[in-house]
Amino acid sequence: MSSEVERRLEKLLDGCERRGSCLHPGESCDRQALARRTGEGGSIFSPARGLYVKAKTWDGLDEGEKSLWLMRGLQSMHPDWTFCGPSAALAYGADVSYELLRPLHVAAPGRSWSNGSALVRRHLLLPECPEDDPVWVRGVRVTTLSRTTFDCLRWMSFREAMPVADMALRGRPGFACELERYFGRLRGRCSGVDRALRTLSYADGRSESGGESIARAVMIEHGYVLPLLQVEVPNPLDPGHVFRVDFVWRRADGAIIIGECDGRRKLFDPEMTRGRTPEQVLADQRSREGLLTAYNVTVMRFTFEEAREETGLLRKLELYGVPKIGTMLAPSSEVVPPDWPHLLRT
Repeated sequence: MSSEVERRLEKLLDGCERRGSCLHPGESCDRQALARRTGEGGSIFSPARGLYVKAKTWDGLDEGEKSLWLMRGLQSMHPDWTFCGPSAALAYGADVSYELLRPLHVAAPGRSWSNGSALVRRHLLLPECPEDDPVWVRGVRVTTLSRTTFDCLRWMSFREAMPVADMALRGRPGFACELERYFGRLRGRCSGVDRALRTLSYADGRSESGGESIARAVMIEHGYVLPLLQVEVPNPLDPGHVFRVDFVWRRADGAIIIGECDGRRKLFDPEMTRGRTPEQVLADQRSREGLLTAYNVTVMRFTFEEAREETGLLRKLELYGVPKIGTMLAPSSEVVPPDWPHLLRT
């Protein structure tokens, strides 16, 4: 390969990398040159036909990022494609289960397309009103948030759909009512409306991660009392500042249980780490937990994996005495002890 071609390909790959996209070269000679650099031990990886990325870069991406890079690369190949369902939800920022990331989901206009392939699954979406016109989100063309949420809630299991439902409501006051009306308008035109409405009825935009959403879905499925979410607890050493905890329950005997979901987002998401390294985040968590116990509370920590697999979370809910429906008479608004005056500021 000539040095000129090498420089051109490096420039193209670097440009796509800055956009978070796989490269689809426009010239056949570039595609051939990149193809020669793929294979075992090669510096280039091809995750799909006609798409290329530096192998080292690809290896450093998690599964969600890989799907987004693929979607952006495919969008450059097919500008008229509209991603839908779980793929669109990923673009909107939902924590989508890895099992649902592939194949990618694309809305098909009319009946002209095949069912798809191992990479892409095509869905026939009925033409709707102008409010359903596709929108661009994070560099890809997707169905509207309302349509994306509806499709996910009717296609996915209750547990898989809860992170999408929570994401849709996060930071959007009143959007739950808009979604209910939107879902209702599709009754008789699309299947799964009742299923979608049921999941939506449990959605809560205060959940900050997929792990929290899935854990809450597990609690609902197994009849546990739903906790208060994102509760602010005054720092006992500095009452002017507060800690925010994921879940809070009060047992029938008056004991308070704090639930904390540990996952990658708390360690690596810049919005949550605020410039701290993963090691600093873990050290801060230990210090924070020690201060929380000054309130004579029990802290139950569980991982995203325990929530996903269910068994680990259920064993901890039982071990820590998290109440089930019917075992606690007070409604959730009355379960907070009076010596925590700020605890309901969620």
